[in-house]
Amino acid sequence: MSDFALDDPSFYEDFLVEAQEHFEQIETNFLALEESPGDLDLLNAIFRSVHTIKGAAGFLGLQKVLSLAHIGENVLDDLRKSRMELTERVMELLFETVDMLKVLVDDVRVQVRKQGEAEDPDPSELIRNLEALKKGGEASVETSGAAVTGHLNLPPALGRVNEAGRQAAAAALAEGKTVLGIHVELAGAIYGTAFNPFSMFQMVELVGKLLHKQMIPREPQVDLESFEDRAFHLDLVMLIEATEPIEEVRKVFGAVANATITFHPLTLEAASESAAAGEGAGDGLPVAEDRRKSGRRGEDKGASDTIRVSQAKLEQFMNIVAELIISKTMISHLVERLMPQVNGHPAAAVAKELAHASVYLDHVSKEIQASVLGIRMVPVKTIFSKFPRMLRDLAKNSGKKIDLQMVGEDTEIDKSIIEELGDPMIHLIRNSADHGIELPEARVKSGKSEVGTVILRARHEGDSVVVEIEDDGKGIDPTVIRAKAVEKGLMSQDRADAMPDDEVIELIFAPGFSTAAKVTDISGRGVGMDVVRSNVRKLNGRVGVRSTVGKGSVFTIKLPLTLAIIDALLVKSGNQVFALPGTSVEETLIVPPESVSHLTSRQAINLRGEVLGVCRLKHLLKSASPDNAADEIDGLSVVVVSAAGRRMGIIVDSFVRRQEVVIKPLAPYLASLPGISGASIMGDGGVVLILDPAELLQLAVQEAV
Repeated sequence: MSDFALDDPSFYEDFLVEAQEHFEQIETNFLALEESPGDLDLLNAIFRSVHTIKGAAGFLGLQKVLSLAHIGENVLDDLRKSRMELTERVMELLFETVDMLKVLVDDVRVQVRKQGEAEDPDPSELIRNLEALKKGGEASVETSGAAVTGHLNLPPALGRVNEAGRQAAAAALAEGKTVLGIHVELAGAIYGTAFNPFSMFQMVELVGKLLHKQMIPREPQVDLESFEDRAFHLDLVMLIEATEPIEEVRKVFGAVANATITFHPLTLEAASESAAAGEGAGDGLPVAEDRRKSGRRGEDKGASDTIRVSQAKLEQFMNIVAELIISKTMISHLVERLMPQVNGHPAAAVAKELAHASVYLDHVSKEIQASVLGIRMVPVKTIFSKFPRMLRDLAKNSGKKIDLQMVGEDTEIDKSIIEELGDPMIHLIRNSADHGIELPEARVKSGKSEVGTVILRARHEGDSVVVEIEDDGKGIDPTVIRAKAVEKGLMSQDRADAMPDDEVIELIFAPGFSTAAKVTDISGRGVGMDVVRSNVRKLNGRVGVRSTVGKGSVFTIKLPLTLAIIDALLVKSGNQVFALPGTSVEETLIVPPESVSHLTSRQAINLRGEVLGVCRLKHLLKSASPDNAADEIDGLSVVVVSAAGRRMGIIVDSFVRRQEVVIKPLAPYLASLPGISGASIMGDGGVVLILDPAELLQLAVQEAV
């Protein structure tokens, strides 16, 4: 890896997979282009593929691939803009270019995976020929693969073709034509049929041009004593200039019965090449065609251990797994209902076996779920890698010096989540660069290094992923936030003064809120942080901020590993069962009713020396279900939840159980329900609403005002 521009092998692995896909497309399109030389769509598709390979090679510092792909791209550009004619010689050079690119890319694979030995070919000669071609000159014979004065390679079956036939074939090959030798061995059964063997000369006109025909005596030659009048003792040989692919030639002559026909593509061997190479070329497969089909390296070396699957198929697979989880829950629910009813009944043994099968199904379904979630997981580096360039440009435009550090890049998260995480992170990084990091002069005056630091950090916490954006800038001043909130009419001065600093800082996520003195192309419009919170909430996550004036800020995004299936705590409130995401549940408590204190418009309990605000779930959701004091004699059921750095206790009627639930989106007319983020189907077919802890906390604050 020391020869590479980047130290991370995953970038090169991605390049290898993509390059292989492009090579397959290029060769398919090249073969189609030979049949339709003027097809502009094919030329554009080939150009785009080569351009993509060139761009990736430049990014990864692969100079040989970059240089060869660049000149190849230039030739293709001339072809698609009609500045060059697509001749046989041009096609062969382009095929040669792709062959060379394959070998160069395969060398990258060898070095990355440390398997085998790199060939390390020199593409300079091929590059010179492509440049000569682009300038209107003729490419050298060595690269084109055929020498005008070279030796004609003939297989043994065509070894007795006379000199006239050899010269005709060699002349056609020298002009870049495709020449096939056809050897026809007629069987005696052809006697008495209506077929005339010489009609095959006319059949040639369907697929090309007849260059030479010859009758050749069979070996061993017969004498008068062994001569049979109902047998053929001569074979027919034809040399043709093929204008159709060899497969089409085979189809045309394949209809001939009572004959054994073999096809031999012919090639020219340069005079400087060894005799051994000539023997290898006489096996009926031309060198160029063999390269196109199999490449220069063995197929086992170039095989990829990566399979690309469309995201739609993964989504379908995930949906099927989700339905499996629902079915498993239904079966478990039925078993729970069945067991008490068959106690002492002859069917109890069968019910017990059913219970064991249900447990096994639960185990298998969890393994399937873990497997499909693993397939969907991708490292956060795929999104982190986009930010160094962005932060560099932001620093340059604002006159600041910023150093970006990334920690935990290998942390994995669901692909569907990581695709939606980009926008929130862009806003937070822009906020750190514009509002957080000071100008070099200001940093030096405050005793800091003139280079500010922004840290992107990712890690797993249980079933969640935490992403942090930290800066060592000036921090967020609660006094400034209070003044802006009052100025914009978001709250009164008295309420602003009464709010603790951590809640005041959270106001930066309010719609339209901004402390920027002027609007710039980076920030100041008051929409960025509001977008961050709304987008994160759509992902069933939460965002919070901690800040110290003069030292910097830390924005924290906490997201579930996946959006499809979550671990939830089922609780009952009124006559309805609700699900609380397990990632937000800190603990559950049973507290005496008399321990609840009434503080003005809020209620609270003493939790191990901490005053914790509590609120009834039915009150937050505006439920019409009345409070029943008789049910609370044994104590109040309290769920302690946390979101956006804040905690509260939610009073419910009872705890049901912890269970995996499949998240289903709400219908559009229900999507605006406050405190509700989704729904799920239970084992008995009932629907359970999934609560949004962050919105419940917000509702509790509004209720207390």
